Amino acid sequence: MATTEAPELIGLAQRTLRELRLRVAGASGGGPDALREAGYAGAGSLFDAFESWLSDRGSMKAEDLPIDEFSARAAEFFQAAGWGRVTFRSLHDALAVIDIEGCWEAQLHGEGERGCHLTTGTLAGFLGCLADYPVAVMEIECSVGENARCRFLAGNADMLEHAYERVSRGEQWETIGAGEF
Repeated sequence: MATTEAPELIGLAQRTLRELRLRVAGASGGGPDALREAGYAGAGSLFDAFESWLSDRGSMKAEDLPIDEFSARAAEFFQAAGWGRVTFRSLHDALAVIDIEGCWEAQLHGEGERGCHLTTGTLAGFLGCLADYPVAVMEIECSVGENARCRFLAGNADMLEHAYERVSRGEQWETIGAGEF
């Protein structure tokens, strides 16, 4: 009997993901960092699935796509995978901005919960598969509920540290990167 290799991705019920998130977030020593690390760990498989998805549609490899086409294709892939309506764009050619309307993770938040930690880690790992440097991702907006929209900034670690310092001082994220890098 021939054996087939198991697929890299499986679907899980949102309730399962919600319970898992709550338990990891509440575990001593776990919390948001553990969720981000878990998201990052699985991002390579997600990127491989994206590459297969592109190939099935007769597209070039992700790294060969012009940025506008990559953004459109990645948005289509993520939406089809149940992430919500995802958009990718550049911020002053310094950082990437990722918006997710109807963010799957934000929709799972319980009372008083904020932060899409699995998504943050997954985006960092996914984008890192394209870059020749480690990509850092920071969530700068998180809304919860059915109409949830979350916003993330992505770039190299120095850029994100700089962005974090400026946002922490109360500056608007939209001004970050203009003529700085």
